[in-house]
Amino acid sequence: MKFRKNSSAIEHDKTRSTEDLRREYELINRERAGGATDLASIVAQNDIARELERRGEL
Repeated sequence: MKFRKNSSAIEHDKTRSTEDLRREYELINRERAGGATDLASIVAQNDIARELERRGEL
């Protein structure tokens, strides 16, 4: 399994599509299910969830 190396998707790029954000959110879910407990991943997932909620997509 490949783990992400970058921080929050929202933090660096506010122009990502909703579909891109959903894919990133699901990737983090898979990483966490695979045993990843990196705090940065959890923070990124929370940021993505907040952005999707802001967009009315969650």
